[in-house]
Amino acid sequence: MDLQYFITFREVARCLSYTRAAERLGYAQPSVTVQIQKLERHYGAELFVRNGKTLALTEAGARLLPLADRIVEASFEAEQALRESGPERLHIGTIESLTAFFLPPYLQAFRQVCPNANLQIFPSAQNDVIANIRDGALDIGLILDPPLSDPELRSIPLRREPLLLVCTPGHPLLRHRELTAADLQSQPLILGEATCTYREALERSIRDEQVEVQVVSELGSIEAIKQCVKIGLGSALLPQLAVASELESGQLASVPFRENELPPFYIQLIWHRNRYLSPTLQKLAAMLCEPRDSRSA
Repeated sequence: MDLQYFITFREVARCLSYTRAAERLGYAQPSVTVQIQKLERHYGAELFVRNGKTLALTEAGARLLPLADRIVEASFEAEQALRESGPERLHIGTIESLTAFFLPPYLQAFRQVCPNANLQIFPSAQNDVIANIRDGALDIGLILDPPLSDPELRSIPLRREPLLLVCTPGHPLLRHRELTAADLQSQPLILGEATCTYREALERSIRDEQVEVQVVSELGSIEAIKQCVKIGLGSALLPQLAVASELESGQLASVPFRENELPPFYIQLIWHRNRYLSPTLQKLAAMLCEPRDSRSA
C-alpha cells in the first residue's frame, strides 16, 4: 500500500474535510478522494461517514488512525537511518526570495562546519514546501508567512520580515509615510505569482477596501519584478530582504504599509513533528536561528 495513502488519510482524519485536506497537501480534491477509496477497498471497510455536511471517522477509521501514524513515523525513521549509513543528504525546501536573498550566507557558514554534508535546496511555491514537509519528501523548510499553526508541523520564527511597496525614486506614493490599501486606488501594480502569500495578503486588503488597481503584469521572478519597477512599469510589494541592495544604492525607493494593514510576515523554519533531526540537521537549524547579514556571502 502506498505510504502517501496513509499520509492523506491522516490529513483527512485531522481536518474532517476532503477539501481542506487537499489544500493542506497541495492536491486536487479528487486525488484525495481516490486515495481514500483505495484504502477502503484494500481493507474492505468504510473509513469515513458523512452526516449531512459533517464528515466523521467510522469505527474502522478510528482504529486505523493510530496505526497510520505509526506507519508514517516508521517510514520517516527508516529513511533517516538509511541516509545516515553514507554521506548525509539534507533536503531543504524554500521559496525563491529566501533561496536567493536569505540562505546564501548560511550555506557558506554551514559548508565550513559540515563540508561532507550533501545539502540540496528545492525552491518551489510555499504550499508545495509545506506539502512536501508533511509527506516526508523534505527534511526542513523555510517559509515567509504569518505565524504558522499546524498540528503536524513545528515552526520556529527566525525574524519578522517587513513588506514594502517598491517603486521608482520620486514616485508620488512616496509622499506617504505609511500606506493603506486606499492609497493604491488606480495605481499600476506588478504582482508576483498567484501562489505568493504576500501577494494574497495584498489582494485581500485591496478587496476588503474595495480598491480598484491596475494590474499591469504578473511575474514569477523577483528579479523580473524589480527590473519592471525600475523602468517605471508599476509598483510592487516585495520583502525588504529582496530589495535591500537596490534601496541602499538608490535604484529603488519604498514605503511601508501601516501597521495592521497587512498581517505580519515571518521567516520561519519548519519541519514535521515526527521527523528525526540528525546532529547535522540540528547544526543547520541552529545556524539558521542566528542573525546573519545576507550581503556577507
